[in-house]
Amino acid sequence: MMNIGSLLPILFILVIISIFTAKGIRRTVNNKGKSVSSSWARRIFGGYISLLLICTIVVPFINGKDMTDLKKAPIDAIEKEGATLFDAAAAGKINTIGRNSIEKKWDFEYREPKLNLSVGTEEFFATQIFVERKKTNDDKIEAVYYRTRSSVNDMDISKVINPIRLTLAGDILTLHNSKKAKLNFSIFNQIFPVTQFTGEPSLFQHQSSFYEGQSILYLRIPKDLELNSKSEVNIQFVE
Repeated sequence: MMNIGSLLPILFILVIISIFTAKGIRRTVNNKGKSVSSSWARRIFGGYISLLLICTIVVPFINGKDMTDLKKAPIDAIEKEGATLFDAAAAGKINTIGRNSIEKKWDFEYREPKLNLSVGTEEFFATQIFVERKKTNDDKIEAVYYRTRSSVNDMDISKVINPIRLTLAGDILTLHNSKKAKLNFSIFNQIFPVTQFTGEPSLFQHQSSFYEGQSILYLRIPKDLELNSKSEVNIQFVE
């Protein structure tokens, strides 16, 4: 958002232009060489200058709510967080990851010798699954869903993204992808009378970027539990 200090140079330029231009168009000459009044031209120019002044002063104060309530989330930082999470899970050192990356937890009592993993829809289950076998058969399945930040235009939108869902029925643990979140963004650009002096890009030059963070489902299962899964489920066992 522009402040008053940034408006002063623009206002100064507009005043100078209006003074010199007004002097230059006070009178004009018709095709017979006679000097005539050009009040209509002054009215048009004066109206345009007035529009410039009004837009320059008013526009910065009608931007509405910007995205200052969303934290910054640069892509390079998100990539680093994702790599750290993946490496920790693959090495069985998931406990070194801070609680901020934990999205949801599940605990299931389970006494069957086999467990089948299934996907709730025909879509590919995008979350990477890591499985760690416990040292004992405690009849419990522990599941923790980790996710790093996601961003739009370097703004953290993680809080509006839904977590995955797990349901246990019989000997089938069903994995459900996150429910799709609908995001509506409005792009505000200064109008032409302002951008022609400030040099800001037009609406048609705007580009948006989206980056999805790393998501991992970490399972801890009893020592001797037999785990079966379909091909669309990406599982990696942790030694």
